[in-house]
Amino acid sequence: MTRAFDALIVGAGPGGSQTARRLAEAGRRVAVLEEHASVGLPVHCSGLVTPRTLVEAAVPHDMVINALTGSIIYAPGGNSLEVGGDRVRALVLDRCALDRRIAEKAENAGAEFVFGARVADVQTTATGVTVRASVGGHWEDYEGRIVIGADGVRSRVARAINRPVGETIWCFGAELRVSGHPQGLARVYVGLDFAPGWFAWTIPLGADRVRLGVGSVMRPAGTKPRRLVDRLIRAHPDHFRNMEILSFGGGFIPLGRPTHSYGDRTLLVGDAALQTKPTTGGGIYTSLVAARHAAIVADEALRQDAFGAEDLRAYERGWRAEIGEELDRGQDIRDAFLRLSDHQLDRLIDIFSKPILRPVINRYGDIDFPSKMFGRLLGLAPLLKPFLDLPESLPGRWLRFVRGRGRGWSAAPGRE
Repeated sequence: MTRAFDALIVGAGPGGSQTARRLAEAGRRVAVLEEHASVGLPVHCSGLVTPRTLVEAAVPHDMVINALTGSIIYAPGGNSLEVGGDRVRALVLDRCALDRRIAEKAENAGAEFVFGARVADVQTTATGVTVRASVGGHWEDYEGRIVIGADGVRSRVARAINRPVGETIWCFGAELRVSGHPQGLARVYVGLDFAPGWFAWTIPLGADRVRLGVGSVMRPAGTKPRRLVDRLIRAHPDHFRNMEILSFGGGFIPLGRPTHSYGDRTLLVGDAALQTKPTTGGGIYTSLVAARHAAIVADEALRQDAFGAEDLRAYERGWRAEIGEELDRGQDIRDAFLRLSDHQLDRLIDIFSKPILRPVINRYGDIDFPSKMFGRLLGLAPLLKPFLDLPESLPGRWLRFVRGRGRGWSAAPGRE
């Protein structure tokens, strides 16, 4: 059986459902193909977002579980640094509820959701797109004029346009019952022993419940994240004393400089486009921003009946103008982080604890736009540049925040 639509969207996460909602509101016939039996499950995400994320999603705050004002960062040697604490910096969400709320809005606008649709093939021609999916044990073909891949780290749609493969972070998650965790602060742990190439975290949910996560760079001979959790607990036994594991989870985070988010009759959104933040792995906010641009460009392509790669290039120009440089600067920060030994991580925490730097961290710290803070730290602490092994001349994407003056560095004004 073949069914025809204006737009086919693969994946019903926030990015896919938000794109569907916007296109359906514009009067387009939209089908969303989701491989799972329902929206929002299984949950692969810690559900930590900034308040601006709910504004971008245009959903109410009723799925907020907790509000965080800052975090405590623990270095490998035992030193710690508390940042924030003066205002709400992040919201802890019922992630399943967020996904379902966005999908409900898309469905109410007229988008059709097909669940249990495991996409096996995506074919584009001069006249349209055909997506073949197994639904309930039967093969079905869906035809459209444009396809939007929001199908995550192993995106079939991305594969169809040969999107370059990036780095992958392998994460293990769990929900715990444990006492003594600060209720308004996340805990972040860095160290090569239990989080090589990434970090570990605990996020308070209230009532002695926390979300635990540990990530590491995925390598063929790498240590499995579940074993890294054991090492984390041994390193901080006072944080996990008498803990009770309530549930397990996990997933993969794709990283890399996103440079290939469109093709003939094709757009990629969210993880499928590598639009994840290299510093934290978060992708909800960036996928929602990308969804807004994808819907605009797809609607215009449908109106003009123009679906070539050059016609759709405006999508990448649009989202990159809004968040692209931040993602690139985030990758620069990650590259510097990967060069640090445990001893250097200890020293970095000591440097960030200096009285001259703490106000900058607290004022400009932002998990969606971390380069604002790091740019100003480079301006105030010239020591950071050689310590982080940064190039003698910083890339142009940093010059909005940092400007070289002889041997020193000073902050340049930037948009807040």
